[in-house]
Amino acid sequence: MFPDDNKIELSLMERVAVVTLRHEIDIQDASAVTAALQSARTHRDTDATLLAVDELTFADSTLLGLILHTSTEHEQAERPFVLAGPFHTSVQRVLEITGAAGVLPLADTREEGFQQLRALLDATTAPST
Repeated sequence: MFPDDNKIELSLMERVAVVTLRHEIDIQDASAVTAALQSARTHRDTDATLLAVDELTFADSTLLGLILHTSTEHEQAERPFVLAGPFHTSVQRVLEITGAAGVLPLADTREEGFQQLRALLDATTAPST
């Protein structure tokens, strides 16, 4: 399902599906990235998705479009989603230039991303008073 070059990985941690993108992702990887993000969003044993790009060195507009679309799909499904760094300079630049940094739920590190997701999940499962 995903390429053998270790660019895309889907793993599970607690109640979170983690999609890790590594190296350079471009239009040739779009279908594999889409499949990984869809699998993460619909995984029955998880309640949230963390997209980890701390090992990503290049992202083009195609990937940015996929991330924005994924964020919207997660919102519609009422499923928490966070994009986690630290962000490589070229990735950070794409996020800032396009304005996506102001729209996407970002975390500086994976751990911060997990903390954000745990807080969101705890808030949705806490009994109302």
